[in-house]
Amino acid sequence: MPEWIPRVLILPSSSYSRQRTIGGGERYALEYARALSSLVPTTLGLFDLTEGITHDGTLEIRNFPLNHFSERWGFPAPSETFQKIGGFDVVHTLCFPTVLSEAVVARCRWKHQISVLTDVGGGGRTLSGYLSRISRRLDLHRMTDGLAHLSRYSGSFFSTWSQPQTVLFGGAEGDLTPAPFAGGHALFVGRLLPHKGILNVIRALDRETPLRVVGRPYDLDYFAQLQSEARGKKVTFLTNASDADIRREYAAASVVLQPSLPRPTAGGDKSELLGLVALEGMAAGRPVIVTRVTSLPELVVDGETGFVVPPDDLEALGNRIRELVENPALSERMGQNARAHVRQHFTWPAVAARGLEFYRALERKRRGQNSVPSRP
Repeated sequence: MPEWIPRVLILPSSSYSRQRTIGGGERYALEYARALSSLVPTTLGLFDLTEGITHDGTLEIRNFPLNHFSERWGFPAPSETFQKIGGFDVVHTLCFPTVLSEAVVARCRWKHQISVLTDVGGGGRTLSGYLSRISRRLDLHRMTDGLAHLSRYSGSFFSTWSQPQTVLFGGAEGDLTPAPFAGGHALFVGRLLPHKGILNVIRALDRETPLRVVGRPYDLDYFAQLQSEARGKKVTFLTNASDADIRREYAAASVVLQPSLPRPTAGGDKSELLGLVALEGMAAGRPVIVTRVTSLPELVVDGETGFVVPPDDLEALGNRIRELVENPALSERMGQNARAHVRQHFTWPAVAARGLEFYRALERKRRGQNSVPSRP
């Protein structure tokens, strides 16, 4: 019997096509959708006042029409939009809880479509979120067919959910061709916000170790603090880097840093459900240093593809940075290990293949042919 070829709709975390916030969740959705589109018909769905379709290679990017942009009383899409969403076999929403994800899951259950949810962080208030305080069964999101997690850590938030679950992990942008090793400095890539840990990196540096900081300052007071701490040290800030610039920065570094700090909230720390910077650094053939926070230790083989350090140990962080910057042979050897590790476990085609197999397993379960794993 030929394998099922579903028509898949991917809904990213930033729903509107105009004035989108582009962060890790949006990048993840786009790269995943691109890779999936090489396997089955795939659409990345956005919403705007007017409808439109463009293409990115084999990926269809479609604007579904809206009535307006206010979500005060529900997601502002006309019935025709939901009818068009009904033309897909699988609707995979990469952000919840939101008013949109709530509506999509309910409609998919009603129309016998497969719905899949992925938590990429974020979300907001929803009606069923309030109702779930009375009973979990009133949470519409628990009507979904399956949960696809970014990491094992991400899956730990859903231990009480009975739906089939899997871990997709993530891939690295760009090709994986090794770049010539240049070395000579450490590299931080990320938003310049406190929980990203860049202040600790600057404080951990001695006056001789070069550091390049690539990221946009979202808080001008915090950026001024970073600049103040960097005085007298070999720190360079690049705040307007393009994607091509970032690839060049990865290729030139001795070590890539993702030194995130714990960010506890009432619902748990969801600041790094998947460390894409660590994956991209390793894909470029560079060792990485990450903190023992959230999903980050899952990505790095400590001592082989990089180092994992405690989030509050500035001495350990500074020593590991200096060790890799000052020892090009060690940095190159660990970088080769890192690249091989990514090629084996963390490519977008591999992520897409895991996602497609999960969709097919959910379809087989729906037809009563077999079951799928209930835990990642």
